[in-house]
Amino acid sequence: MKTTLDFIEAVSRKLGGASDYAVAKALGITRASVSRYRNGHGGFDDETALRVAQLLDIDPGAVAAASHAERAKNPEVRQMWASIFDRFAVNFEDLLNRMGQRRGTALA
Repeated sequence: MKTTLDFIEAVSRKLGGASDYAVAKALGITRASVSRYRNGHGGFDDETALRVAQLLDIDPGAVAAASHAERAKNPEVRQMWASIFDRFAVNFEDLLNRMGQRRGTALA
């Protein structure tokens, strides 16, 4: 399953290798929020998930489901969201392939 970090890196690549500051500005969030995401502290809220999906031109359901799974504290709830994400994952993989940014196991 993709993580918030995977999506942040994809946004950065989509913006030409943009800095965390530029990613934050494009998503309408603070640079500190991007740093928290990079350090594995939480997932996107629904509004940020929607902006990420719009920027990457992918289904918002994939980003939202991955974010909810990442934030879930209960393993059963996490698995439920992971299952939902799996239904949308092809969309994200297609984006990476179109961008030519597929990188081994880091995004697998």
